[in-house]
Amino acid sequence: MQQIKNKLGSRATDSPYECAHYSRDLASLPGYLVNPFFDTMPDLVVRPSNVEEVAEILKRAYDEDIPITPRAGGSTVYFDCVPSRGGIVVDLNLIQGVVKHDKTEMTATAKAGTTWSDLDQYLNPKGFASQSFPSSAPVATVGGWFCMMGYGIGSLKYGSLLTQTIELEVVMPTGEIQRLTRDTDPPLDWFFASEGTLGIVTEIKLGVRKRNPMKHFLIWLPDMAELTKILSAIKESKIIPYNLHFTDSQYINIMHKLGFSPGGIDRGCLLAVDYEGSPAELSNAELFITVLAKNHHDLNLLPEKVAEEEWTEKFNAMRIKRDGPSIIGGEVWLPLKELSGYWEDIQNMAGKYHLGIMSYGHIVTPDHVTVMSMFFTDENRILRYIFDLSVLKNIHDLGIRHCGHPYGIGLWNTPYIKRIFHPSRLKEMRERKNKLDPKGLMNPGKIYYYPPAMNPFCFGVAMGIISGISRLTGRDRWQ
Repeated sequence: MQQIKNKLGSRATDSPYECAHYSRDLASLPGYLVNPFFDTMPDLVVRPSNVEEVAEILKRAYDEDIPITPRAGGSTVYFDCVPSRGGIVVDLNLIQGVVKHDKTEMTATAKAGTTWSDLDQYLNPKGFASQSFPSSAPVATVGGWFCMMGYGIGSLKYGSLLTQTIELEVVMPTGEIQRLTRDTDPPLDWFFASEGTLGIVTEIKLGVRKRNPMKHFLIWLPDMAELTKILSAIKESKIIPYNLHFTDSQYINIMHKLGFSPGGIDRGCLLAVDYEGSPAELSNAELFITVLAKNHHDLNLLPEKVAEEEWTEKFNAMRIKRDGPSIIGGEVWLPLKELSGYWEDIQNMAGKYHLGIMSYGHIVTPDHVTVMSMFFTDENRILRYIFDLSVLKNIHDLGIRHCGHPYGIGLWNTPYIKRIFHPSRLKEMRERKNKLDPKGLMNPGKIYYYPPAMNPFCFGVAMGIISGISRLTGRDRWQ
């Protein structure tokens, strides 16, 4: 590590102050819940500027058995990019920029540290745009989102990022640089949603789209049951929306309290429907939504200006954090048909624990939705925070009960891996890991096996006891 530090100079640090910034992500988890079990403080943080430097770092680390944790935007909450065994954090944010844009082929090649917003800022003046992007696009990178599940805004129409990806440049754990397609060994598919556990993606070639005009609609509905019906009607239409986003009544209430609510709405649910395409396609979409509104008396179509303003706020879902010191939330991947039932169970659970649980989500495939359910807490009130964390497990359990699973794994969702993956799928993933990273140095402690501290049985029993005490004694007692 000293050799690496000498080589990179100011782009490598072992300063405790600077390394501490890499010992967490967006999750509000105090040290007393983490430090007794995991070594999240990196021994060294490096910021390579090109693939050759990444390769040299990984080769040296592999030869010396040093754990490696890749990190870019760090916009997750499950410690996907936080060390569990110390070692070296490879900060990829200097490896950025668009390498090539082929207008005929309709592709773009970008360095992995390029944010989705930067990619669109490059493409938009040329008349093109990314096919889809995450709701954290201003900070999320193209490589990072590929290594997650890669579903977000635009996925409903254009599919996951995996379906859009044509080629990857990857540095293997041994330091070997490879260019991967679907026909290589290993294929690029292996690295999708691998969360940096098989190697470091340094460049990605993906499909892009023409920058078509858009049309935005914002629909008010009285409850989630009616919203689900409207979603089904929109999904069955021949006109595929670019994006479908919903917020429930609890979320709307907080938005209104903070002065952010679209059109001043203070109750009910909102459904944002966004289309992109030719003028003829947008005209057909507008006709469809207009007829839909006329045929459903409980549906209220908000003014076009309000809908357009809501689209501009698409990256600011977490502005509601202003109403509380901390937020705990769980994101689940859910069959669309289960959405209404899941939401009802969430509200029943909220009543039992005296919580105001808010939910919002995106319809990301014709049949699936990602739902974020969250509530306010205070990480500085130790007992209350511990008891509130047990509710997070109940949120994930409800998702599983409704045929879903947590969206993303990282470290904190490893107790669920046998409920997320079929045994044959998990076996195949472990075989890939053993083949490409036999020493287990790439982002250890994630995805494939749960660490001893996260044993599913012990984890489940402990969280069950804590949530039971919280429910029986009353949450407010632990203020």
